[in-house]
Amino acid sequence: MMIRSFLFSIALSGAAFAQVGGPVLGYVPEGAAIRTMYGLPAAGAIGGIFNAGHSFSQIAISPQQNFAIATDASSGEAMVVKFGATETAIAGAGANPNMLAISPSGTSATLWFSSQNHLQVVTGLPDSPSVATIDASFLNASPSAIAISDDGQWAVGLFSAGVYAFGPSAQVIPLQTDPGVIALAFFHNSHNLALATASRATLITAVGAANQPSTLYDYSAQSLSPRALAISFDNQHAVIADSTGKLVNINVATDAANIVDCGCSPSGVYSLGGSIFRLTGTGGPPRSALERSGPRTDLKLFDAAAGAVWIVPPALAAKGAR
Repeated sequence: MMIRSFLFSIALSGAAFAQVGGPVLGYVPEGAAIRTMYGLPAAGAIGGIFNAGHSFSQIAISPQQNFAIATDASSGEAMVVKFGATETAIAGAGANPNMLAISPSGTSATLWFSSQNHLQVVTGLPDSPSVATIDASFLNASPSAIAISDDGQWAVGLFSAGVYAFGPSAQVIPLQTDPGVIALAFFHNSHNLALATASRATLITAVGAANQPSTLYDYSAQSLSPRALAISFDNQHAVIADSTGKLVNINVATDAANIVDCGCSPSGVYSLGGSIFRLTGTGGPPRSALERSGPRTDLKLFDAAAGAVWIVPPALAAKGAR
C-alpha cells in the first residue's frame, strides 16, 4: 500500500494557505471548535479555526461539507452551523443529546437522549429542519451507534438487545443481523444498510420493506476490530476502519475488497464527499513555523476510489507567527 504525502509541495503551499486561504477541502472538529482544511486531498493543509461564536460539546459535520449539526457547550442547544453564514437553533430539538449522527448526504440527522431513552429525527437539513421524536424506552438502554437514512424515514440503532430500525409511523423492527455488529451506515439516498462485525460486512436491502440480509465481504481471516463504517457518494465503496489502522475497502458491485494500512489509529470514517474520507483528527492546533520540533498533527484522508491514503499537515503560519 502506498501512502502518498507529497510533503515537500504541501509544506511550500501550507504557508500560502495559512496567509491567503485556498479552496476548502472540508472541516474537522477540534475539541469545542471546528477547523478548516484547505487544498486538495493530495496537497492540502489544516487551516484556522472557523469562528462560529460558540463553543461546542458535540459536532457532526455534513458529508457535503456545507454545515454542521452541533450542540452549544453552555446551553446544550442543538443548532445548524452554516460555515461562513449563520448558526440557527433547531426548533423542537431537545438539549444536550448524548449522540449525534448525520445522514450520508447530510439531509437528515438523528439525536439520541439517554435520560429519556428516545431519539429525535431531524429532516429538511440544512435550511428547513423539522423534528420528530421516537420513543425507544422499551429497550431500556442506549445504543452504541446510530444511523439515519437521507430521507429521514428510517433510523437504526445498535443496542445490547440487538439492531433495531425505527420507522416514520412509529414502527419498530428488530433486524436480523450477525451477532456483534459494531458499526453501521446507510447508503446514499437509499434504505439499504451496511453493517460490520469483527468478521464480515453485511448488507440489509430495503430496511422497513424487504429487510433482506446478504454478505458484502468476509474478512474473518484479518482479525479486525472495526471502529467505523461509511459509504462513498456513488454507493460503490464501503470503507471499514479498524482500530489498528487497517482499512477494508469493499467494492460493493463485485463483493471484492482490498486491505489498506493507513499508518494511523482511525477515530472514524468521515465523508468529505465523493470517495474521500477523513480518518483522524488534527491532534491539536497547527504548529507555527517556530514549533517544528513539536509533535506532528498530520491528519489522514483515504480515497476509496484510488485506494490511497493522504497526509494533510498543519499549514505553516506566516513568518514570525506565534
